[in-house]
Amino acid sequence: MIDTIKKQDCTGCKMCADACTVGAISYRTDGEGFWYPQTDDKACIRCGRCVKLCPSLGLSGKENRDGPAPAVFAAWNKDADVRARSTSGGIYYALAETMLEQGGCLAGCAYSGDLKGAYHMIGESREDLERIMGSKYFQSDTAGIYKAVHKELLDGRRILFCGAPCQSAALKSYLGREYDGLVTVDFICRGINSPKAYKRYLEGCEKKYRSGVSRVHFKNKKDGWTSLGTYILFENGREYHRNRVNDPWVNGFVRGNLFMRPCCSACRYKGLPRASDLSIGDFWGLKGSPEDMFQGISLVMANTEKGAAYLEKAGGKLQVQKRSFEEALAGNLCILNPAPQGERRAEFFRRVDTEDFEPLVWELLGETGMKTRLKLIKYRLALWKQAIERLAVRRMQRGTRGRQP
Repeated sequence: MIDTIKKQDCTGCKMCADACTVGAISYRTDGEGFWYPQTDDKACIRCGRCVKLCPSLGLSGKENRDGPAPAVFAAWNKDADVRARSTSGGIYYALAETMLEQGGCLAGCAYSGDLKGAYHMIGESREDLERIMGSKYFQSDTAGIYKAVHKELLDGRRILFCGAPCQSAALKSYLGREYDGLVTVDFICRGINSPKAYKRYLEGCEKKYRSGVSRVHFKNKKDGWTSLGTYILFENGREYHRNRVNDPWVNGFVRGNLFMRPCCSACRYKGLPRASDLSIGDFWGLKGSPEDMFQGISLVMANTEKGAAYLEKAGGKLQVQKRSFEEALAGNLCILNPAPQGERRAEFFRRVDTEDFEPLVWELLGETGMKTRLKLIKYRLALWKQAIERLAVRRMQRGTRGRQP
C-alpha cells in the first residue's frame, strides 16, 4: 500500500488519507520533521485507491518537461499598501480578492496559532485572505483540504486553490476531473522546507529575545524586495529584522539547501506543462525602476485558458506587462530545475535537536563572525546606494511635474 512509497518520491501532500474510504491512512513524522503515510493493516481493504491516485507514483518525472511555454507577465498590485505587505508584487492578493468578490472562497496556507507551523484552510473573508497571503517557506499541513475543496465544489461554490505544485497536482488527482468553478494557483517552488527546522529557528529567536513570537513576516520590505528581509515581532515588543546576509533561515535555505524535503531534489513537478492554471513567484532578474525593484514585481505564468481568463478578471487590480518565458527562466531556474540537497544537510539534521539553530547553520555554511560582518557592511552600502537612486528618481519626477504647464 501507500506506506511503501520511497522518501525520494513522497511529497507529504497528505492526499492519500483524504482518498482512503475507510480511514486506514495516518502519518508519522520522521527525525527530520517530515511526515510520511502509514497504513493500518487491520482497517485497510486493499482497494489500491491510495496508490492509484498518488500523483508521484503516477509520474516518471519525464512527462512535464517539454510542454509549450505559457504566457508570461510581470505584474504588481495597484494598491501600494497591499504590494508593500506582500511577498513579491501582490499578485496573489488580487487573485484572491477577485474570487471573494465573486462570492467564492479560498483554499490556502495560514500560520498555526503559535506561528510555529502552517496548515491549509478554507477562507471565506478578507480576514482569512490576510491570514493566507504571504509565503511561509516551510511545509504546510494539508490534511483534509482536498475533501474540503471537493465539498465546496459539490455545493456549487467557486474556489481559488493555492499551494505548491505537488499539492496542486494532488488536488487534481483527488478530484479526478475538471471543475469549472475551480481555479488552481501554484508558486515557483525552490523546495519544501522542514517544519521541524522552522520551529527550531523560531525557538532560537525566542530564546535570544526572551519572549514568545507574535508575528512572523518573511520577505519583509523594510529594506526592499531584494533584501529577502525577515521580520519577527515578539510578545514583549522587541523586534527582529534581518536580511539575506545575516538571517540564518534564509541562508540555510537559499545558500545551504539544508532543510529541504528529500523528494525536492528530484522534483517531478518542475517543467512544463505546469500542474495549475496559474503559476506565480518573484520576477527575479527583471530590470525595473528603482521603485519597482524596491516594492517587488510578481511573475505570473498563465498555463491554461482558464488561468488566462481569470488573470484578466483580476487585471483591474494589477499593473500587467507581457514578458517572455526566457526572461522568466533567466531569474527563476527552479521553474525547470530542482535545487540540489546541501552537502551538509544530513549533518544539520543530526545536530539540530541538541544545538542552537543559528550557530549551527553558520558553522555548516562556513561563516565566521568577521566574514558575516564584512558582508553586512557591503550589503548596507548597497542599500544606501539604492536609497539614493530612489530619492533621485523621486526628485526628478517632482521636478518634471512642476514644469508642466
